[in-house]
Amino acid sequence: MANNCQNIGKSELNKENKLGNLEPICALVEGNVTLTGGRNYDSLTLIRGAIATACSNNSISGFAKMTEGLPSHTTCLKKLHGLNMEELTLNTPKMLLKAGKGILKKGQKYDFAIDITLIPYYGKKDKENPKSPIVGGKRKASTNYFVGYLTFSVVNMDKHLILQVIPLFRDSTNLTAIKNCVDLIYGYGFKIKSLMLDREFYSAEIFSYLKESEIPHIVPVKKNSDELKRQLKGKKSKSFEYVINAKSKNKLKCKVKIVDRVIYMKGKKGKKGALHRAFVVYKINTSPQSISERYRHRFAIESTYVINNKFKVRTSTKDHVVRFFYYLIACIIQNFWVLTKWKRFAKIQRGPKVIDRDKFPLNHYLAIIFEESMTHFRILRIDEIAIS
Repeated sequence: MANNCQNIGKSELNKENKLGNLEPICALVEGNVTLTGGRNYDSLTLIRGAIATACSNNSISGFAKMTEGLPSHTTCLKKLHGLNMEELTLNTPKMLLKAGKGILKKGQKYDFAIDITLIPYYGKKDKENPKSPIVGGKRKASTNYFVGYLTFSVVNMDKHLILQVIPLFRDSTNLTAIKNCVDLIYGYGFKIKSLMLDREFYSAEIFSYLKESEIPHIVPVKKNSDELKRQLKGKKSKSFEYVINAKSKNKLKCKVKIVDRVIYMKGKKGKKGALHRAFVVYKINTSPQSISERYRHRFAIESTYVINNKFKVRTSTKDHVVRFFYYLIACIIQNFWVLTKWKRFAKIQRGPKVIDRDKFPLNHYLAIIFEESMTHFRILRIDEIAIS
């Protein structure tokens, strides 16, 4: 019996080796995204080109000019501008989950995190249109306007999978996005160990929904009232109840539990004295120190943005659908990388599965995919493009 299982495992690995790393990504995207081909090329060529461009941190224009096998950059962009946003958003969670297939199991509890990333935008703004994909925010990189995405991920150790990416519009609300993500969790058959949110989700409306839905959550506190500032003083960690919007006549009121962890800096980062790290906590019964340490796992979702910036397709297009497609390609590649580590780089030992992260960095994976893509394209030599 053991030999049969071992043989099945080897046959699956051999099948994967024959397919390589590029083709499964291409097949997944082609099966869920409608891209029309041309007379001398098909949709798969465009997808391979987009993936190769991402892995080399290039632009479609730059990659098309330096290679043979891809249509002109004008043709590529024309086809990409024909992408359908409704189809992309509908199939996004399906593609992301399939890219990490086998890592998560139905009925199991996981830690989830939701966050928003804003990418600077310098084009025209339709300020009157509530459906505009250009959202406002704090000034960054010389602009107050951004293309925004809400990302939803599993942040358990060695299982950092992106499960959903939602493009933001001017009329988007955080509560609607959270409901979308929660429905996705239950639709997949997973359970919520904890839902970790950023400060931008700190509101009575959101806390009321999470409590009514019995969803365990951790959210950093916004010190936006004198009463709360007074409570978050002292030299000892503690827990207490607090009513959000207690003195407001019009806003929704919500009672929450706040856990306050006190850390003595002792000159760390040039600071001294007590630092208060406070969180709204629900249905998670652990010490203030454990809550603070647990919330650190949420920063795994922040790392996905850093990773995306290293290898996503470079672009200056004003078409938000094309921008979303590029961002989605980067997220799918990340999930396939996590899946590859899960299957091929687990330490041989008893107990829980542990991944040797140092063995297979992302740059190595990107280099392998790019090398495989270059069996379909060819770098042009100098004498082929020289004008003299």
